Amino acid sequence: MADVWVAVLMISERVAQKIIQRHGIEVAELRDAVVCVEGLPGRWDDDPERGRRALLDVVIRNRTATFVLYPLEHPMGDAWNLGSVYFAA
Repeated sequence: MADVWVAVLMISERVAQKIIQRHGIEVAELRDAVVCVEGLPGRWDDDPERGRRALLDVVIRNRTATFVLYPLEHPMGDAWNLGSVYFAA
């Protein structure tokens, strides 16, 4: 397990709409949960189709959510693309 720092979180319109429709969670809530939050526990996963990604478990509205983040080249560093968010049942 490793701590992950998220300085920049890019969220595509498609991913945002999917999360809003399925979970009723707004983009601002997603960003608030991970951007510039110290000590986010993460783990690395190597997906055969999409490559290396970070999985973060955070709490949103008292529910545990797993964020799937893909590294993004960015001048600031510590930038990520949001792939998806899954909530524990």
